[in-house]
Order: sequence, then structure tokens, then C-alpha cells
Amino acid sequence: MGETYVEREYQALAGEQAVAWAAEGERAARPHQMRARGLARRTAAAELLLTEQADAVRQAKADAQHAARVLLPYTRREPGAKWRYWWGWLALVIGDLSGVWAAAVSFGEVPAIAFGQALASGVAAGCTGLVGLEVKYLRMARARVRDAESLTDDERRYWRLFAGGDRGVGLAGLVGFVSLVVVGLLAVGIFVLRASTEGSAAGLMFGLLAAATALGSFLLGYAAADEVADLISAAAKRASKAERHYRQLAALSDVRRQAEAEEAARSLLAEHQARGLAAVQQIEALSWRILRNNPQVLGHGFPAGDAGGVIGRRRRDGAA
Repeated sequence: MGETYVEREYQALAGEQAVAWAAEGERAARPHQMRARGLARRTAAAELLLTEQADAVRQAKADAQHAARVLLPYTRREPGAKWRYWWGWLALVIGDLSGVWAAAVSFGEVPAIAFGQALASGVAAGCTGLVGLEVKYLRMARARVRDAESLTDDERRYWRLFAGGDRGVGLAGLVGFVSLVVVGLLAVGIFVLRASTEGSAAGLMFGLLAAATALGSFLLGYAAADEVADLISAAAKRASKAERHYRQLAALSDVRRQAEAEEAARSLLAEHQARGLAAVQQIEALSWRILRNNPQVLGHGFPAGDAGGVIGRRRRDGAA
């Protein structure tokens, strides 16, 4: 007996199930595929920037590590600790500002105008001490002077730090002289202002305090100055900034949404493919059940030694 009609029918049904579930999977995945395709161009641009930024991060980190490894023995201050100087400098400026502002208001000046004048005076007093940075830079540069032949290959990368030379000693002296003039003018000005309202003793006291503020700014700058530590800190900041920029690019919503859409489409297609295979197997099982339920026509199984035949077929006497 040949292949029955019912077997042909269920084979066709099984094929239909596979195609139907594949089509259903494509329909379910279509919105996600369209969303992913719509984001493709922007995502490609973001990925290009990510690749370039990744190179920048690696280079910045390598530079920071190289600077720290080579230059750390030449530092006199912890890299990244200069913020203490700026907080101290701000405190000195505010202190000088407060004294001048109070004196100007007591003298009868309009408070808003007096505040502007006091702010300028306080900043001037603070800036007079910035020459302390240059003095410390010059002293440390002289201590680092090395012959070019004595430098290692890594140290030659920072040749300017070991070059020494004049490095603007005369200009630093001029700036120091101007700073002393500013200190004197501030002290005299505050003395006159306070003396006119509170007497000469108060004027002398506040004038000396103004001079002390300016000199304190000089000492603060001298203590905090370290060109090598600043260079190491700047390299570390560049590496941190590059890494932060890389993380921002990696967190772009376009990249995330495209990845989510592609994964959703892939998952839906895989799910419907699996469901289609399950449906095919179910139809085949039903076909076998029909054969099993009709043993009088199709038999009870394979003949002995004919396991590769069609399940449910009986060989007829005289069959080829």
C-alpha cells in the first residue's frame, strides 16, 4: 500500500504551520526592526565617536600613568592638592574685602559701590601673593636642572622641566616689585580710610592687617607651588575627562534603544521559529495517531528488519 491521502494532508498542514509561524514572527518583530533601522545612522555615528573616544581614553590614561611614573619623584606636593591653596586664597580675599567694605560704609559710601571697591581691593591683595608661585617655580626649576645626556628616554619627554636656565628671573623680580608697591598702596589706603573714621590706631591696625593679608597670600602661593605636581594632576584630569566623555557617549539613548530593538526582534523571531517547529511536530504526531488508530488498514508498526520504513505500513504478500 502506498502513501495515504491523510498522510499527505498532514504533511501539508505541517508545512503550513512552519510557514505561518515564521510569518507571524516576522509580523511581531517588524516594529522593532523598523525602530532599529531608523536608529541605525545615528547609532553608527555614535559608535564611530565611541571608537575614537576609546582611543583618546587609552592615550590619556597612558600619558597620565607615564607622567606619574616618571615625574612623581620630583614633586614636593601631592598632585591634585592645589585646591587647598585656592580655598586659602579665597579666605584671604574675603577677609580683606570685609574690612575694606565695612570701613567704606562707615565712611558714608553707598554699600553697593563700597562692595565693588572692597572686592577689587581684596582681589588685588590676593593677587600680590601670586608672585610666590613664580618664586617657588624658579627655585624648583633650578633644583631639577639636568644635562640632556643624563636624562632617560622617558625624562626627555619632559625636557622643559629639566632645562633650567634663566626662565624669566628678571621678569619675576619686576612682578615682585610691583606686588610690593600694591601691598604698600593697600596698607596706606586702608590706614587713611580707617583713621578718618576710627582714629589713627585703628587705621594703623587695619593697614597692617591688609599688608599681612597680601604677604600671607605670597606665603600661601609659595607653599602650594609645584609645577611638576600640577603637570601630573593635569594629565590625570585629562584622562578622567576623556573617560567621562566616553561614558556619556556610551550612555546615549539612541545606542541603547537600537540595541533593545534589535534584541527584541531577534527574540521574537527565535520564539516564533521555535513555536513553528513545535506546531510541525504536533501535526506529525497527529498523523501518526491516525495511522495508529487504523491498524486494520495500515498495520501496527514496521515489519521486523524494516525500521527505516514508514511507520504504520504493513508489507503485503507479494509486494515488491
